[in-house]
Amino acid sequence: MRKVVNTAQKGVAPLPPPEMPNYVEFLWYKKHETELLLRYKGRYLVIKGEQVIADYESKVKAWQETLKNHQPGSFIIHHCAPVDVKRLPRLANRQFVTVHG
Repeated sequence: MRKVVNTAQKGVAPLPPPEMPNYVEFLWYKKHETELLLRYKGRYLVIKGEQVIADYESKVKAWQETLKNHQPGSFIIHHCAPVDVKRLPRLANRQFVTVHG
């Protein structure tokens, strides 16, 4: 069994649980986030396995085009943008709240 350590550092988004679908794709994105931001900043990436298979200007276009050749659930679409720490969910009185503004 693989043990995942979630390091809650300032400015780092929390990791999803390992049983989440497409966990491999998400971890691969987080591992390569810096280099992906340099190349694809602002684009919507289609990630399957451990590679970017396409990038698009909109999430809708990414979804429509990717479904032509791939099954739903076999890939993720991720907006390649820097994490805004002000908008990350925070724990307040044991409930998650999202800060807007």
